[in-house]
Amino acid sequence: MGENVAPEFDVASMPRYPPSGVSVLVVGGGIAGLGFAIEAYRKGHEVKIIERRPDFHDYGDLIAIQESALHSPSHWPGFLETCRNSPFPGTGHVHKYDGTFLGTLKFPLSLARSTFHNLLHNYTEKLGIEIKLSTLVTDYFETDEHAGIVLEDGSKLTADIVVAADGIGSKSWNLVSGYKEKAISSGFALFRTTYPVERALENPIVAERYKELGERAELYIGPGAHMIAAKSEKDMVFMLTHKDNGSAEEEWTKETPVENALPYVEGWAPHVSELIKAAPNGKAVDFKLMWRNPREKWASPNARVIQIGDAAHTFLPTSASGATMALEDAFSLAACLQLSGKSNAPLAVRIHNHLRAERVACAQRMGFKTRELYHNTDWSVMDKDPARLLRMVGSWVISHDPEKYVYDNYGNCANHIVAGAPFKNTNAVPGYTYKPWTVQELLAYADRGESIADEGDWS
Repeated sequence: MGENVAPEFDVASMPRYPPSGVSVLVVGGGIAGLGFAIEAYRKGHEVKIIERRPDFHDYGDLIAIQESALHSPSHWPGFLETCRNSPFPGTGHVHKYDGTFLGTLKFPLSLARSTFHNLLHNYTEKLGIEIKLSTLVTDYFETDEHAGIVLEDGSKLTADIVVAADGIGSKSWNLVSGYKEKAISSGFALFRTTYPVERALENPIVAERYKELGERAELYIGPGAHMIAAKSEKDMVFMLTHKDNGSAEEEWTKETPVENALPYVEGWAPHVSELIKAAPNGKAVDFKLMWRNPREKWASPNARVIQIGDAAHTFLPTSASGATMALEDAFSLAACLQLSGKSNAPLAVRIHNHLRAERVACAQRMGFKTRELYHNTDWSVMDKDPARLLRMVGSWVISHDPEKYVYDNYGNCANHIVAGAPFKNTNAVPGYTYKPWTVQELLAYADRGESIADEGDWS
């Protein structure tokens, strides 16, 4: 599917719940914001999106959406069917850095981030949801009765609930927590680019590897780094996660010479370095991977403003769950507001926050553990039994349904919040008792060369 071709969605056939009476302003038109807007529309909420960018030309390469985030979109006529027309395969081939084949892993939905975002945007427009572009939000506020945002020109907009889906730099931090926690370097960066497959195949070593393979997605696991390479009919993608030497930046568009990436794949299968060298103009983006500590609180004091997606939690690519958790947030919040209605909307926000925070923190921790597994692999063990390397996420991630979880647990969680009744979440790692942790603690494990031994079944 071409990036600029708007698909024909039959949105008129979407079954919509009766009007809830809840008005919602969504700040940010990324995956979380658009996903919430569509599901909020389905739940009967009145929703409007505010976006600072003048258009939706998104950046990024390949993303995987886990099954837990596909239940609600199955009720969006035509959406998943169109997503599955993606030119990227749903099977990934896993290799040791020297090219040794280890096995395969499955992606329930795999496609270019820009394509997925474009489909969400088109679907939102087809539903008639209002999107205000080139509109910069400078502040958030709330009263007992409503929430609001202040725009760059000083004007204000209000609604029953404001959803902060404006990413890691969200302006909602002062209201939600009283301060903006500084992002912390994960110690790693991501060399990435997407370019025409014809250019890649001009390199004879790359052509020998990929020309006859058709659509292909591969993961290479090597000392101190790992790389995803993917080939579609039109595009070649590589994403190399490596130790950050201080030169990477938090900028999706600033390119750097690919020669800087080559030392990280020295001694790997020859086509890996040649694939990197084939990038147009010999350049790629080197993006600094930043983290923030997990937080249990994503809602403002009056629970009229709620953060979702990257505004609430950041993920390493090795979690294979960043977009999944953002969509889970969206679907959970929409369901909570459906059950609450207008009068109890703040309680719905608090319930959503309580149902989600521990699960998300476990998924963040899982991403760090997976990266350490990839970059410090004990090949004497894995060569004999590579199964652990063939599973990017645990079954506890995949088996979840955020909408159903809200329906099953809303009442008990409400009693817990309002009256102090006992309540324990069951949507995270089985057998694991959640304990607050920090990014610094996990980085210290890595610096000492220690593995993280957690209780519970993370598989």
